[in-house]
Amino acid sequence: MQGKQEKIRLYEKEIRISAPGGTTLFADLRSCAPEEPMPLIIISHGFLGYSRWGFFPVVSKRLSSDRFHTLIFDFSHNGTDRATGMITRPEEFAANTVSSEIADLEAVCRFAASGLLPVNIDRNRIGLLGHSRGGAVSLLVCSSIPGIRSLVTWSSPSNLDRYSQRRKEEWKRTGRLTFRDLRAEGELWLDYSYYEDIDRRKKLYDLPERASRLSIPYLIIHGRRDAAVTLREAQRFISREGSNNIRMEIIEGCGHTFGVRNSPGTLVTEGLEKAISLTTAWFMKTL
Repeated sequence: MQGKQEKIRLYEKEIRISAPGGTTLFADLRSCAPEEPMPLIIISHGFLGYSRWGFFPVVSKRLSSDRFHTLIFDFSHNGTDRATGMITRPEEFAANTVSSEIADLEAVCRFAASGLLPVNIDRNRIGLLGHSRGGAVSLLVCSSIPGIRSLVTWSSPSNLDRYSQRRKEEWKRTGRLTFRDLRAEGELWLDYSYYEDIDRRKKLYDLPERASRLSIPYLIIHGRRDAAVTLREAQRFISREGSNNIRMEIIEGCGHTFGVRNSPGTLVTEGLEKAISLTTAWFMKTL
């Protein structure tokens, strides 16, 4: 398979998409046959991610080589410099909310469905793929856009309120939830408006409930050793009535990013290979 894929020359283009609030979303479009009418897969990164992090270019290229157009984009408030991968705009990052990411993904979907991409997509065969919080956002969006026919999430949470009562009280008192990441030179934080958004919309953001009401096929892929989003949490998606359209695949021996780190020349681990294969087969079957 590797030899076959190396011979495929992909069309690649950076795309700019207007989003709510006057922001511009940057995306990478890939295709092995831009003039052929093929399904489109829109890929969303997670918290602390960006479109060129770690495995995302690999996943995008592999899916494109298997005769899907792919579009992977940066959420408007990820604060990341696309050239370096560093989080250089911490105030922008801090102002992010789930509502903002939903609006971003909806803008990308509408842009694609309107025929504005420079590839020939089948507008009635669009799939969403999201990692971690990007999967949760994809789940919340997929029923609102005509043409979306299939959903895959990797390592995604079933609950967006992931904070202890003590931490939330401190967050409210100080106005920010602070932490550090290697991709930022200084401290990062989330404004309290992030929590206010998920608290105000807790019924709307009830992820297992939303999943149980899906009319499209939904594949969940999760690493058994995921410490960031435990397997037990992910299994809540399939414990409800009405989850007949949902299938879950557990990948042994790997965690939240399937053994992949953000580094040049991303290593395709056994876990990532399995996740890509399952995803490709799912979209081939359902789109």
